[in-house]
Amino acid sequence: MPQIDKRGQRYRARYYDPLGRRHSKTFVRKADAERFLRELRVEMDRGHWLDPKGAELTVAEWSEEFLQLARRLSPTTQATYRRDLERYVLQRFAAYRIGRLPADEIENWLMDEVAAGIAPSSVHRHYRTFRRMLEVAVEKEKLVTNPCHRVKPPRSPAREMVFLTWEQSVELAEAHAPRYRALLYLAIDAGMRWGELIGLRRAKVDLRTRKVRVTEQLIRMGAGDWLRKKPKTTNSVRSITVSAFTATVLAEHLERYAQPGPDGLVFTNTAGNPLISSSFHTHAFGPALHRAGLACRFHDLRHTSVASIAAGAHPKSIQHRMGHSSINVTLDRYGHPFPELDEAIAVAFGERLVETHERRASNVVHAAFGR
Repeated sequence: MPQIDKRGQRYRARYYDPLGRRHSKTFVRKADAERFLRELRVEMDRGHWLDPKGAELTVAEWSEEFLQLARRLSPTTQATYRRDLERYVLQRFAAYRIGRLPADEIENWLMDEVAAGIAPSSVHRHYRTFRRMLEVAVEKEKLVTNPCHRVKPPRSPAREMVFLTWEQSVELAEAHAPRYRALLYLAIDAGMRWGELIGLRRAKVDLRTRKVRVTEQLIRMGAGDWLRKKPKTTNSVRSITVSAFTATVLAEHLERYAQPGPDGLVFTNTAGNPLISSSFHTHAFGPALHRAGLACRFHDLRHTSVASIAAGAHPKSIQHRMGHSSINVTLDRYGHPFPELDEAIAVAFGERLVETHERRASNVVHAAFGR
């Protein structure tokens, strides 16, 4: 039975939760204690009551519980959550109570990150990690609402795709040291993702049929740890036919640079170890871009691959080759390289209209003579 006790100059509201556990809260005025108990009873009757102790957890304490709950997710997602929380979120909010997080302070934190020169895309990822952590707190009935829902994060501008010409593609590949030229040619020819390329094994390359089988990707977890995992989507497991030229370049590369044995990596650094993206860009890709007089990301080679084959391929074939999850992804992302499809639709539509119009006119003539 809820009750109010006077303790000195204050009033203590005592009550039991739906599980029979006793709680109390102190107020300066008796009227406030009475209103609290009335509202509490309504919340309990509606089934909306939350244990206020859950909201008293610090952000640091809840982050550890959140990471424990995230163990069912992929190792890369777990690593991203932990990195963002430890390096960015906890640096600002570790001591805050999760139930007392002001939305304006979260928004100021994001603006401070932008002002500090952190890329907007990274700032937006930090926000998404924080938002997800607090959303799980709502799901686990620690919070009533998520304060991040009242925050306007900075916009993360979409990066413009770069499509290299045939001449630029060859110039960029040839600007690399011989060890990495096959990597560039395969990236442009097959449109494979970085993790798929650096995780490619000898056994997945069939030079006789010119087939490259994509079944896994290699992910660097940090501190020298590597993780082999399935490709990005189920459709990313695929077989790609490469050109005879690329197959020849690959044959020479396998003989000179790849690790031995069927499980050996096709592409490695000069020490024979897996390629690290940042190191490769610093020592190989970046200097090659400078020598070729170009500016693009490695991922733009994937876009270039699509543009190179778009003129003569059906979007469904491109979806399979790129490993997209659906045809919608292919068309939404690369619809502009297919202007001939729009023209073809217009031509076919016009032909059907003319055919139907002529048939109708013929029927009218026959009907007139028939009478």
